Amino acid sequence: MPDASKLSTATGQLGPVCSHTGKAMTFAEALVLDDKYVCWEAYIELTGAEPSTDGREIVNLDLD
Repeated sequence: MPDASKLSTATGQLGPVCSHTGKAMTFAEALVLDDKYVCWEAYIELTGAEPSTDGREIVNLDLD
């Protein structure tokens, strides 16, 4: 059972708080690192990992 003091409902759903940044997350957003929940940004910062793909900008085309 997660520690209740490390949970939040700030996003409208019950979820953990990032142990590094303090950001409220849903369980679907959370990553586990060394038995702690962290957000994506904290994971990148703490591990030095990089995404394996490059992002690209999507242009919204109005097809009407």
